[in-house]
Amino acid sequence: MLKSRDFRRGTLCLLLLTGWLAAPLNANDLEKKARELIAASIEAMGGDAYRNVRTATSQGRYFFFRQGRKGFTRYTDATVYQDPVKWRFEIGKGRRLSVQVYNLELDKGWEQDGQFDVEEVSAESLENFKTLVKRDVDYILRSRLDEEGIKLFYYGPDEISGSGNWEAVEFLDVSNDSVVVYFNRDTHLPEKVETHQTDRLGIRRKEEVEYHNWHPIDGVLAPLRIDVYVGGELSQQRFLEQLAFNQTFPPDHFLKPTVKVRKKDKKNKKNKKN
Repeated sequence: MLKSRDFRRGTLCLLLLTGWLAAPLNANDLEKKARELIAASIEAMGGDAYRNVRTATSQGRYFFFRQGRKGFTRYTDATVYQDPVKWRFEIGKGRRLSVQVYNLELDKGWEQDGQFDVEEVSAESLENFKTLVKRDVDYILRSRLDEEGIKLFYYGPDEISGSGNWEAVEFLDVSNDSVVVYFNRDTHLPEKVETHQTDRLGIRRKEEVEYHNWHPIDGVLAPLRIDVYVGGELSQQRFLEQLAFNQTFPPDHFLKPTVKVRKKDKKNKKNKKN
């Protein structure tokens, strides 16, 4: 967690007024330091191999935690990182199958529940997904560094609560949406992303995504365990057992899922024809 920026700025003003500091901190120097840290992180994750990732597919175990309950299932995930972003996520199978597809090229998304039911997502869900894309650490590092109007703020170890082994960069866009990425000082790997979200009750909660168990895959250093905390409580975990980059997908992979037709629906359709 970052220490209070207002407190930091207030302290700086006091020091300037009393003559303890000769000149204010240079914002351009801080942004330059932020970009140097990001460049070092990208190199640590594979350099050009990381930059050139266009798609990613993974399979593994998915755990979710809700109101003291814990659930487990297997999942498959497919992402196209090139704009416009496309994403498909599947858990369970048969009657318990759940599929989410978002295709920003079409500006649409679908949710499949079981083998027979599929519907288009609401406009609110589509906007929420677009926000998640903007906050994804890989999308940020590959696609948002030169975004018009985005500002970068560097924070050193003394400005971050905790062990002192992190540096951080805050990304602030024109909509005032803030994403803070924490980098390990020794490895330069992005170990945590911090954002804030407002739920349907209007309560603002901190969301933290932590990355662990880094391994080289196709020349890219990638985390094989991802933990998500909402309001300080563990919300979900993903353990990646298979991961591959720059795979190709069937033409319909990011379109509306095809579902089976129930027997009674087949019968009704047949009766209408007769």
